[in-house]
Amino acid sequence: MKLFSYWNNLDEAGKARWRFILGLVVLTVCVFTTLSVVSYFFTWKEDASVVSAPVLDSSVQVSNHGARLGARWSAFLVKRSFGLGVIPLLVLLWVASAKLLLRKAHDIKIGKWIWGCISATFLVSWICAYIAPFTDIDYVFQSGLGGGTGNSVVSFLIQFIGVWMTGFLLILLVVAWAFALSPRMQAVLSGMTKPKEPETVIEEKKPEEPKKKVKIIKPVEQKEEEKKPEVEEKEEQEEPVIIIPDGKEEEEGGLTVITDDTLDQEVTTPLPRIDNRLDPDNGGLPRYKFPSLDLLGDYSHSRHEVSQEELSRNNNKIRATLASYKIQIKDVTAIVGPTVTLYKVYPAPGVKIAAIRQLQDDIAISLNAKGVRIVTLSDSVGIEVANDAPSIVPLKMLLNDDAFRNSKAELPVALGFTISQKVKVFDLADAPHLLVAGATKQGKSVGLNVIVSSLLYSKHPSELKFVFIDPKMVEFSAYGKLLDHYLAVLPNAASEQEERDMAIVKNAKSAAAVLQSLCVEMDSRYELLNKAVVNNIKLYNDKFLDRKLSPKEGHRFLPYIVVVIDEYADLTMSVGAGPESKAVARGITTSVIRLAQKGRAAGLHVILATQRPTVDVITGLIKANFPMRIAFRVTSRIDSSTILDQPGAEKLIGRGDMLFYSGVDMERLQCAFIGNDEIVDLTNFVGDQHGYQKSYNTPYYLPEPPAPEGEESGSGMVDMKALDERFEEAARLVVSTQRGSTSDLQRRLGMGYAKAGRVMDQLEAAGIVGPQSGSKAREVLVKDFNELDSVLSHFLEK
Repeated sequence: MKLFSYWNNLDEAGKARWRFILGLVVLTVCVFTTLSVVSYFFTWKEDASVVSAPVLDSSVQVSNHGARLGARWSAFLVKRSFGLGVIPLLVLLWVASAKLLLRKAHDIKIGKWIWGCISATFLVSWICAYIAPFTDIDYVFQSGLGGGTGNSVVSFLIQFIGVWMTGFLLILLVVAWAFALSPRMQAVLSGMTKPKEPETVIEEKKPEEPKKKVKIIKPVEQKEEEKKPEVEEKEEQEEPVIIIPDGKEEEEGGLTVITDDTLDQEVTTPLPRIDNRLDPDNGGLPRYKFPSLDLLGDYSHSRHEVSQEELSRNNNKIRATLASYKIQIKDVTAIVGPTVTLYKVYPAPGVKIAAIRQLQDDIAISLNAKGVRIVTLSDSVGIEVANDAPSIVPLKMLLNDDAFRNSKAELPVALGFTISQKVKVFDLADAPHLLVAGATKQGKSVGLNVIVSSLLYSKHPSELKFVFIDPKMVEFSAYGKLLDHYLAVLPNAASEQEERDMAIVKNAKSAAAVLQSLCVEMDSRYELLNKAVVNNIKLYNDKFLDRKLSPKEGHRFLPYIVVVIDEYADLTMSVGAGPESKAVARGITTSVIRLAQKGRAAGLHVILATQRPTVDVITGLIKANFPMRIAFRVTSRIDSSTILDQPGAEKLIGRGDMLFYSGVDMERLQCAFIGNDEIVDLTNFVGDQHGYQKSYNTPYYLPEPPAPEGEESGSGMVDMKALDERFEEAARLVVSTQRGSTSDLQRRLGMGYAKAGRVMDQLEAAGIVGPQSGSKAREVLVKDFNELDSVLSHFLEK
């Protein structure tokens, strides 16, 4: 009683002070209990002897973070009492400490929390004790998941009412617990979806009821008397009422006015962001499905483990060779890779690194192994030795790795495995261009297929387009199936079949035309970037998707375009060729250099591959604009220096063994493998898919390349008496978009190139569009549909 009297006599400051002190005590108990219990979950086996030993016996080691007291206290709570049911009890302690310490926590209904957590403690204990015998973990904590209390209660219930009724009773207790704590559960179980609002009774319509309440509430009687004549006056005069929906009601001079402030409200919710993968106007394919990893092979039969005998043998030979030259080492560490093992040699103090590097050939002879390279590491000297039985690295394994799955790169590429068996992923958008070189049959073509496949698995067709240039006519033929989804082509095919035949560029003349077209595309993209006041394609697309750029001004979503050129040397060979072939070769080189110099910001990236890494093919200008390079095995030290500016590629062992140079560091990788059958399955899976509508499946058309000098574009002699059946449709499209472009007719109306060109010539002859001016769209001379109707009536009335 004295304690309650003392508490009641305290002022608010004194009560707050004692509340804070009590909160510190509760928090201390809470932290100690939580630390001990959580530690007990992991150390109960080691501390089993501590609980049974005397308190002062210091010979027994304690693993619990709460020491001896913590081990005994947690054993009492978990083992002897509640098992996992102690967790709600810990929650209660944290809530109680927050209630006492934090002023903002004073609105917590502590009584409800105490009842809920204590009841939950027993419920969880009983449920864990009930389900533990049905699992393989009923031995946990020595007393089971439910603790001693839970086991005792559940064992009694099972003996008394049986297993099934005990489970049914526990379910009823859980429902009752939820019903008691959750108003929503109460509403659901009571059959109420929404609480009913109390009905409002308007008493002015019943004159006899206000009379009974006059003596109790006089203002009500006065208001009723005041309202009656107004209502009667309105009914007699029948004055007009102006109603403006969803507004406020005001009375002015007998006129009821409902005003609307909707237009004055601020717009706080922006329009939803455009989803280019679903929006058909931006190349979206709503029903497109990404390929499954099941299309790729595991190659489990081609994986080989490096034996301990092989590692010990190489270690002894390395040590013996260095010792014969009086080079002392402290230690050797082996890092096993799929095809190459790195032996990290830690030299003794005073040993020069150059002395070890000079013994590269001697070490290779002593090991009787090919592909031996010596590299300088940050803490040691690395000796790379090929394994006796190399392993194949399947692309499926790389694409399933978190390094690729969780990559934030714009154009992620899973290239291969490092010596330490880590997946190497790089961003082609940051490369921004890639030079791939190597002798024939060393893995160059497989590496290109790995890069393309990585991009197919990571980017939607609306986000990425490819241009394949294949002078050998066999390396990229399978990718022709991607025409309707991933390929960018010239708009010069006379038919659909011709367009499919020309989807993969196969000769130098066509390559020169498509590269010139890409340069035109790059220049037009830079104009869009300039108008949008951004400096790269990512910012531009983000701005467009956020609806900050209007399509009426020519803005559109810009996909990345990756140009893959195989056998670049064959395209640029002009020794002994005629003037036309030399002009084509110069045009290809000029276009490639232009794309490499300016393509990055516009989203155009070039992958250049060649098996002739000579200085006349890989010129200084090419190397300056291709900072990221991949070198497979080459035949000479000179070729390695041409590709990487340093030797090393001639020491590779082939079959996908490569050096990856990112512009700063060089790394040895084993390139992933994807077979021809896998490529066919992958491209068939993508190519067999259909869009939501036919027009979604049209290819991505590049702009028309500039006409050769000396050729003039124009309508010439056009027979206007034999107009195309889609002449009117094309005319209305041109006027509505105010763009006179042949590629627009192909893309939007599904015309072939020849037909679209013929219709455009007829539009020019009719005076609807102006003449061709280089690579730009034609000027539209008709500005609206009224003017167009008068023009069409002159030609279509006959």
